[in-house]
Amino acid sequence: MATAAPLNYGSAHFEILREKNTAHQARDLRARVRHALQRGERHVVVDCTAWNQLDLSMLSALIQCASTCREHGASFEIANISNELRADVRALQLNERLGLIG
Repeated sequence: MATAAPLNYGSAHFEILREKNTAHQARDLRARVRHALQRGERHVVVDCTAWNQLDLSMLSALIQCASTCREHGASFEIANISNELRADVRALQLNERLGLIG
């Protein structure tokens, strides 16, 4: 399950955990991001340290979270994504939708 810990006012931090039920975790992440935006958070960070293989449920959730943040005028940041996953996202031409630069 994604966990949330506010970094400071206006910012929310979420972490993708290593777990087998990624569909559940993806739904939970989307819900938590929506809730954070409703609370007024304007900067969302998702830590992808534990995300170690391309999973369509999680990738879709991240894209939806990024889109929802843009719709609410909030920034969206992916932190600690592995070089391999970054390359996969780039190969799928989704890096801009996720806000991954470089």
